[in-house]
Amino acid sequence: MVLKTNYFFGDLRDNSSGDLTFLNGLDEGLALSDYEAQILTTGFKNRKFYKSFLAELASCIYHEEAGRHTAAFVHLYRSYEHLSYAFPMIYASRTEDYVGTFENLRQWLSSTNSDGNVGELKFHKNFIASLFRGLPELQTTIDIDINTKQEYRESIFKALAEKVVGWNSPAKYTPGTQFPDKLAIPFVDHHSFLVNLRNRFFHYSNGRSDNIGLDDIVEADLLFSFVNKVTLNYIATIFHGVVKHQMQN
Repeated sequence: MVLKTNYFFGDLRDNSSGDLTFLNGLDEGLALSDYEAQILTTGFKNRKFYKSFLAELASCIYHEEAGRHTAAFVHLYRSYEHLSYAFPMIYASRTEDYVGTFENLRQWLSSTNSDGNVGELKFHKNFIASLFRGLPELQTTIDIDINTKQEYRESIFKALAEKVVGWNSPAKYTPGTQFPDKLAIPFVDHHSFLVNLRNRFFHYSNGRSDNIGLDDIVEADLLFSFVNKVTLNYIATIFHGVVKHQMQN
């Protein structure tokens, strides 16, 4: 399969040629030769981690290209969990502005209460804020465009806005959100969006009233088709941020 979408760009532009010269203009001060040097010096480090990470992403993209969006999301989420444990450690090992990180991580990992993922969310959100401090990414949003029949849009929008993001009134919508066509999720909050989406759809407990049902979303593949590609771009942005940090240090 030829990968036609370049997930480094927010507009998900075509890159079917496989040309990597776009890296020359991706970040000011870095050129394709810098990335080549980085690969040569670190290409054999952490191979076990990156092998699994790549396998999950490749499976996600394979299913996404075939239109199997729910299956793609499963692998997307597995790759993201893989990332969310390791990348903060890679970053923290090469920075001096992440005071308290390891204590926060220790408390989260040793948590025995049922809401332990609250610690995970805070930990990862702190990582994202530190990695992109002073950079434009923190001012951007991940836009979930609900591209489907008009009669389906309102129920899907409400399922995501109310049950996943917690926007129970229009007053809580972000400025870029457009009912019922688009949810603009702040970049730093997309981690919470993914975790909550996973919980509300896959953890289908009879005891909860905020589960996402098929009557909300019509079908699962439709829902996840709105989420997968923009989240792959989000992952690519974090990946590049960590690599850039390594190169600059």
